[in-house]
Amino acid sequence: MFFKDTGSVIPHDILNRMGEPFFTTKENGTGLGIMISKQIIETHNGSVHFWSDEMGTIIEVIIPITSRSFT
Repeated sequence: MFFKDTGSVIPHDILNRMGEPFFTTKENGTGLGIMISKQIIETHNGSVHFWSDEMGTIIEVIIPITSRSFT
């Protein structure tokens, strides 16, 4: 699954820090939202990737599907 935004480019130095604890560009932000979301996804063996260029920004979320036996 991915999310795409056609807004302005996220600068490379900010893009590299996304998901870092307490890093925020918001005046009243905590810098925990993306970090917590990323941790939840990674706990489920998933991954999150960020890309940004002149065409927009993409956040890709990969969560593997596993089959289980329910008894």
